[in-house]
Amino acid sequence: MKLHELELARKSQQQSDKHIYFDDSGKIVYYGRAESEDYLDSNHAVLSYEQCMIIEESPNKTVNDFLIIVDPTTEGVYTLVNKQIELETFKSAIKMLSKVTKKTALTSTYDIKIEYNYSKKKDNLVVALNDKLRKNVLNSTNAQDFSFKGANFINLYFTTQNDPHFMFESLNVDLVKLFKEKELTFTVKDNLENCDLFTKKIFDKYEYKVIK
Repeated sequence: MKLHELELARKSQQQSDKHIYFDDSGKIVYYGRAESEDYLDSNHAVLSYEQCMIIEESPNKTVNDFLIIVDPTTEGVYTLVNKQIELETFKSAIKMLSKVTKKTALTSTYDIKIEYNYSKKKDNLVVALNDKLRKNVLNSTNAQDFSFKGANFINLYFTTQNDPHFMFESLNVDLVKLFKEKELTFTVKDNLENCDLFTKKIFDKYEYKVIK
């Protein structure tokens, strides 16, 4: 094979689709041309080279500087974003967010509850709907194409205690999926035991508990 043919082959390989494995918060744990069996417990997406240009054209950054965001309205659609921009967006949105007070015991009057078990390594965060609220909404609308108070998803932001300007984790909760299934389970890898929880107040009553 001639030199220019080798160069063309190298470029073709470099510009092939990329396999991305990531956790529920969008943190990338693997980025490469080939699939990997080392991250079978993680979420998996395949993006074109063009979709990955934000990483490919940032030689001074690593994949740790980026997040992968799941489109809440279209299954299988993903976007890579600069983590710093995501954090800045979060910081500017703090004024519109509400803190969810941590409780030692949950009541039965919640609209939505979040339970985090820091002793578990997998499936350690559960988001669940009040069954009565869920049934009332589903009885009056089609879960396939509905929005709740104009929203298709909610974001949960876990921040440093008493300092919401430093974010540890963010989770995107698909409301259509939540209303269909009543309860969604996520895996978070950072220890959120002492974190504060912020979210945009779509529901009237949120409850949050850390299970010890």
